[in-house]
Amino acid sequence: MKPPDINPPPSMDALAMDHDSTPAGESLKPTASYKDGVMGGSDSHPGEDLIPIEDDDIELLDEDVRVGVTDGIPFIDFSPRVHDLAVKSFEFMLVLKILGRRVGYTTFYNRLVSVWEPSRQIKLIDIENDYFLVKFSSRLDYIAVLTEGPWTIFGHYITVEPWSPDFYPSQSHPSRIMAWVRLLGLPITWYKRSLIKAIGSCIGYVVKIDYQTDCGRRGCFARMVVKISLKQPLISKIVINGRTQIVE
Repeated sequence: MKPPDINPPPSMDALAMDHDSTPAGESLKPTASYKDGVMGGSDSHPGEDLIPIEDDDIELLDEDVRVGVTDGIPFIDFSPRVHDLAVKSFEFMLVLKILGRRVGYTTFYNRLVSVWEPSRQIKLIDIENDYFLVKFSSRLDYIAVLTEGPWTIFGHYITVEPWSPDFYPSQSHPSRIMAWVRLLGLPITWYKRSLIKAIGSCIGYVVKIDYQTDCGRRGCFARMVVKISLKQPLISKIVINGRTQIVE
């Protein structure tokens, strides 16, 4: 199983895309056919969802803030409105971490721009414990990075996951990863998109099903991207209608 939340901001069902992809090795460049197909092959993308790249401040109302002192310790509470606005500002934000290697900010940013070739500006934020946040100004770029991969840099995997409110940079390792999984020898009777997705949900949250599998052209195995919690044991097999199915 290759390394490639709670309630991620954008709906994963809405973001999952069924297009052909080739897992990246050292070369991280998304296929031209995918980019041409999704991006339209030009700098202008009618109907593209654009997101402000800079953070918008939140205007606080009197009822939005409550302060006081409890047992000699100051406290401050924000209203649900402020919480919702703060969470919404992190839509289309990904959390990245390079496994087994430290890379400087400038080198990492230049490498990401080179291999992702985003159509619009991205903003890279360096936070503690070697985590990075990437904010996209294009929804299409966000989808492409999230559903392509797995990504590597200098031979090391980059974990990619949508930002979620339960993410804390104080944790030394990611709690969730995107992973390509294969169902080798899956009986052909189960080669229906809805069935493969249902089977994959026993492993993790299904983000994407391989396009060739979805179109019934790949007969040797079913392949998909799932979100896997590293806090739970990895699943190496499942039982489908009494038959043991190996998961790789």
